[in-house]
Amino acid sequence: MHKRVIIKMEMDNKNINNLRILAVDMIENAGSGHPGIALGSAPILYGLYSKVLNVTPDDDKNIFRDRFVMSAGHGSSILYATLHAFGYNISMDDLKRFRKNGSITPGHPEYGVVPGVDATTGPLGQGVSTAVGLAIAQRIMASRFNKADITLFDNYTFTLVGEGCLMEGVSYEALSLAGSLGLNKLIVLYDCNKVTLDSDINGVMNQNTLSYMQSLGFNTIDVADGNDVKQIVESINLAKKSKDKPSFIQIRTHIGFGSVLQDSNKSHGSLLGAENVKLLREKLGVNTNPFELDKDVQRDFVFLRKRFETFKKTLKDRIKSYSRAYPGDYKLLQQFISKKFENTETFLNDVTVLKDTSGRDLGNLVLQELCKAYPNIICGSADLSSSTKVKYNDSGFVNDNFANRNIKFGIREFAMGCISNGIALYGGLVPVDSTFMSFSDYMKASLRLRAIMGLKCISVFTHDSIAVGEDGATHEPCEQLNALRNIPNMYTFRPANLTETKASFEIALNSNLPSNIVLSRQPLREFECDLKDVRFGGYILSKEDRGELNAVIIATGSEVTLALECKEMLKCKGYNVRVVSMPCTNLFDKQSEKYKNSIIPPNMKSIFSIEAGATSNWYKYVGKFGKCFGVDDFGGSAKPSELYERFGLTADEMTKEMIAVIKKNRDKILSIV
Repeated sequence: MHKRVIIKMEMDNKNINNLRILAVDMIENAGSGHPGIALGSAPILYGLYSKVLNVTPDDDKNIFRDRFVMSAGHGSSILYATLHAFGYNISMDDLKRFRKNGSITPGHPEYGVVPGVDATTGPLGQGVSTAVGLAIAQRIMASRFNKADITLFDNYTFTLVGEGCLMEGVSYEALSLAGSLGLNKLIVLYDCNKVTLDSDINGVMNQNTLSYMQSLGFNTIDVADGNDVKQIVESINLAKKSKDKPSFIQIRTHIGFGSVLQDSNKSHGSLLGAENVKLLREKLGVNTNPFELDKDVQRDFVFLRKRFETFKKTLKDRIKSYSRAYPGDYKLLQQFISKKFENTETFLNDVTVLKDTSGRDLGNLVLQELCKAYPNIICGSADLSSSTKVKYNDSGFVNDNFANRNIKFGIREFAMGCISNGIALYGGLVPVDSTFMSFSDYMKASLRLRAIMGLKCISVFTHDSIAVGEDGATHEPCEQLNALRNIPNMYTFRPANLTETKASFEIALNSNLPSNIVLSRQPLREFECDLKDVRFGGYILSKEDRGELNAVIIATGSEVTLALECKEMLKCKGYNVRVVSMPCTNLFDKQSEKYKNSIIPPNMKSIFSIEAGATSNWYKYVGKFGKCFGVDDFGGSAKPSELYERFGLTADEMTKEMIAVIKKNRDKILSIV
């Protein structure tokens, strides 16, 4: 072997060992963390960043960069140490504040918090599934913007997984789709140490993983020595040559490498302790003080970072040539990247209905116009596009041609949510995914992560209540609305007519938060309202007459017309009532106290809510003197009208109960007087 090669290999090993010790210093200083993966996977991350990834550390949101998703997010310490060493805006002081309050180095990687982190990870299986979305987005953008003479979108997506990620079912869902789509620019790096938190994997995960991945449509490569950076890099470069399949590289590593806890499950999340860290330093030949890199290591990292500047310059020249040769496409690309949706109201002005129409059909009408106006909207469903009506009718499926605008996710709700997150993370595209409302539970964990990341993703959930009818309790949501509304940093809409549906999509597209739009299967009765009012999340739909206000009725979705019926019946009995439509409680709650009090007077005691779902969230508006009408039990297999009657959601029944409450509250006031 050439002497220069030997020297370089020795330098690589020294760099890796410095990173290992730096990661351990972070964990020991924090008093918690995961040293096992940091010590075992360090060569993989080093090989990627030093010799493979085309990235721009000073512009970590550059849409043309390679992506790396640390799906095994508990390895955050080695990821942060590596990002620091390769020039990302993470200082040594930031590493000292690992897992500390207010730091930019949290316990698990967080997108938008940690420079260089391409996706929030930690919940195992979601990272690799998100990486599939990133790879799909790359193919979509390449199909739309790449030219025969200039290739703009040519990046790869890499993701590091462990046994835990592969055990989670969502990884199978996503990787199965990746293989079916032939995502050749997706490369999965398997940190194969055969140990998890509780034990080794004997009796838990006995399959032949490479054969398993081959069955999913992946190229597979086996790296026998996880400390051999040269072999790791050569395997990655071989995988990059694939033209029709994604690649899966099994890299045999040792959890807790070099420590007294090597190959033990105890190294997963246990501190090594000062004495054992001292022994580790001696074994790895690292003689620095805590939170220091050797001087020659620092110099070598400066040298290794020069390849990023070469990539940046080449990319800049390519973009310049593209903008000159294809000015129209370049302008469109800038619009994609901005994700700005101006004039949505104008595009939707001509959308009208002449008869009562289901919520899902109203959503389809709105979506068709938006897709025509904004070519970066990508639609998809979990094998339910004919039912949810979430499909751009003027385009085919990505599964047949990546130039198309719809995705067949298959029956994979959880993976669909994660993949949509990846599509949104990539930049330029806005995913609109869909399934039945009762199956939103499958997606819940992915919805939570997109809210943490603040992604512009839209989920459309149809078949929104007991009005599903004969399909029975399994398909009739009751608690799901509250579950969605309770996720922070997210909007959940339940529109009652066409105008509210327009507003829901408009707000969702123009917000920097993820949104859920919940639509009915049954027809909704049309009524007039002002789009400007709807944008507040809750508004007065039907004002009370002059005189004393006796009650306020709040309703959403298909129950708004029930509220209007109750108002008319109460009016006949001499009661003066206001009806409030509240399509988005999350948005209403953000309004000023003055506005909220103008809609729901704070001194009003007779307040009622009507919604065919769980009632618990409505008490913050209704208070202890009003009454919530809803569904606090599972539905049943019956006609919708029968179910509404069973749960007391009829105008006759609710009006009787409202009168009783109004009288009771009035009597209380009179007794006080």
